[in-house]
Amino acid sequence: CGARAMPREIITLQVGQCGNQIGMEFWKQLCLEHGISMDGRLEDFATQGGDRKDVFFYQADDEQYIPRSLLIDLEPRVLSHVQQTLPRLFNQENIFSHPEGGGAGNNWAAGYTIGGSGQEE
Repeated sequence: CGARAMPREIITLQVGQCGNQIGMEFWKQLCLEHGISMDGRLEDFATQGGDRKDVFFYQADDEQYIPRSLLIDLEPRVLSHVQQTLPRLFNQENIFSHPEGGGAGNNWAAGYTIGGSGQEE
């Protein structure tokens, strides 16, 4: 019986205002380090070399590199900022915000109630 290799992929979860703000800066830096433009295209200088872009990114059919990331927030303001700053980088299906917006307002019980109702759906 042969040994199975572990997958070498990392998925990030960016949750809440702080998580999404830090996550945006993380992805900007990762794009710079791997030669990926802010719209997910590979820069000319980055076509050579053996760095493992597939650890943090997956390559779409149109050759765009997309972060392996989920962006989650109850209030859409920060997610909107991320989408304006990096409009083509993230897969829009991986961005989740509460449909009513508003957020939890630093109130754990309110966030728990909003999250609980979404979980039941």
